[in-house]
Amino acid sequence: MTSGIILAVFILGLIIRIPVFFALMISSSVYILAFSDIPITLLAHRMCGSLQRFPLLALPLYILAAEIMNKGKISQEIFDFARDLLGHISGSLGHVNVVVSMIFAGMSGSITADTAGLGAVEIPAMTKAGFSKEFSVGVTGASSLIGPIVPPSIHMILYGMIAEQSVGRLFLGGAIPGVLMGITLMIMVYLIAKRKKFPKYDHMEPFSKIWSSFKKAFPATLTPIIILGGIVTGIFTPTEAAVVAVLYAYFLSFIVYKTLKIREIFPMFVDVACVTAVILAIMGAASVFGWVVTLENIPNHIRDLVMAFTDEKWVVLVLLIFTFLIAGCFFDIGAILLVLTPMVVPLVQAYGIDLIHFGVLEVLVLCIGFLTPPFGVGIFILAKIADMPIHRVILSMVPFYIPLFIVVVLIAVFPNFVLFLPNIVMK
Repeated sequence: MTSGIILAVFILGLIIRIPVFFALMISSSVYILAFSDIPITLLAHRMCGSLQRFPLLALPLYILAAEIMNKGKISQEIFDFARDLLGHISGSLGHVNVVVSMIFAGMSGSITADTAGLGAVEIPAMTKAGFSKEFSVGVTGASSLIGPIVPPSIHMILYGMIAEQSVGRLFLGGAIPGVLMGITLMIMVYLIAKRKKFPKYDHMEPFSKIWSSFKKAFPATLTPIIILGGIVTGIFTPTEAAVVAVLYAYFLSFIVYKTLKIREIFPMFVDVACVTAVILAIMGAASVFGWVVTLENIPNHIRDLVMAFTDEKWVVLVLLIFTFLIAGCFFDIGAILLVLTPMVVPLVQAYGIDLIHFGVLEVLVLCIGFLTPPFGVGIFILAKIADMPIHRVILSMVPFYIPLFIVVVLIAVFPNFVLFLPNIVMK
């Protein structure tokens, strides 16, 4: 009964559009005041204590690195190189869009940064080259989902802290699924481009031009290699890698490409501070809510309920995939990770599902929800960038859900797509 009231207050708060932070704190406060003898002051203690973790330092640093990359227009050099290399293939700039997202994803680790930052470059370039705006928006939206999967990833850091799993293993676990997403999206781009006879270059660019653009883009493409290579070799931890990412982003923007001005630094710090404050506030409130949920033994109740329903692992995975997909259509990815993950971890463990495998799968499904109606945040970002009505953005995404769900099925059925690299590199 008490459990139902707590969850009902929280869900009601979300339905009436109360910010997630307040919905979490109100539902937790209702429990403390009405159903327990716990002092209300413990909520503040619990909230502040949950944020005193060293790995959390990585969050603002990766956000700052993504902001520097966007403001420094580093993606433009990568885009030019990919265009010269792939422009002669059917779908040309569609493939370029996907490849740039795969490379840039390893620098920003943020789905919002990829959607907004790259979309501002890619959509105008594709429409100018003769591609329909719907196709350009669909490719850009779908390819932006690679960001949280390919390392480094802000969402993987959040999941790793909640599920108490190695962030390094999660980063490695996302590498192969990220590549699979890129390949399946490029196949879809090729098929659509062939059918609709979208433009392409008549011939491959001469080697000299490809080499020239490669040299310009090469320093930027080194970023994910430096970050992941340093983590794998033990030179630095995932948290320390965030510092390296920021320093290298500054180096690229100020020294190599000279696209960033000193006067732009302070506004960037302010923006990053605001974004970080929101994330940390939600994390603190989610920790309080998770503590209340644990006191009421809700995770174990969920586990027992599902285990009474089925003993098949695949059934549980399907249920969880649909649960997170639906949640991702309505709410912020970070908030869902923080609130729902602690509830389902006991269930996942009870069925012998590897938590690294499940973490990558959960993040991918939530990201698809980010671009799924009715309230997927990515849909509104794309609509603003492309100056398109929401319903046209949704229709443009429809063909690209197919390759994304193919990858979901592949990594759900074959866990080694996720676990192969972590098991080989970080035994």
